[in-house]
Amino acid sequence: MALFKPEGSKSTGSNFYGITEIALMNFQDKSGDFDWADLYLDIEVKQQGSNYTKQLRITGNLEKDVNGKLTGGNALKRMYGFFEVIDEKAGMNVEGKWEDSEDKEIDNIAGHLNAGHASLEMPGQEVEEYPYLAYVYKEKPKTPGAKVYARVFYRIQKNSVDGRKKLEEDVKWFKGKGFIKEATETDIATPQASVEMSASGVGNL
Repeated sequence: MALFKPEGSKSTGSNFYGITEIALMNFQDKSGDFDWADLYLDIEVKQQGSNYTKQLRITGNLEKDVNGKLTGGNALKRMYGFFEVIDEKAGMNVEGKWEDSEDKEIDNIAGHLNAGHASLEMPGQEVEEYPYLAYVYKEKPKTPGAKVYARVFYRIQKNSVDGRKKLEEDVKWFKGKGFIKEATETDIATPQASVEMSASGVGNL
């Protein structure tokens, strides 16, 4: 007789907040859509046991010299940190153009990332693997009584014991520095507050 294992909860409870197992479902490059962001990678993620997806975003401006050459910046560091976790070797050259590890130009970075890292979900079938860990939380609204948004912290880790430890340390540090500000029960209980996803968040810190 086969072993019986209960399925994970598919409710909207607290199981989907905190450190959760995720799969990367789709990448979009929206860098040309916003004046305030030179870099805008919109990454759709799916949590194990959930029927819905959330968005992880890596956004920000790129630091350049007087000649328009890249010199660095936090957005670039966040991007390369994310790429390191998913074992992606592509990046930007000093001109701000996407290239692979062999210095070949990449015309469509979203297509490149989808080809190498997006999990395939066939109709009627569940995602088989959740190879990464992410921290999902409800962000404290900037204005009392405003809507509360669900955020996916941009620093993910591999789904392993070491990866969980690293992510716990990252979250603790970012909370301590005030970069991750979580909603309280009072914030969530206000009449106008409801938990939704938004188009920005901790990804542009």
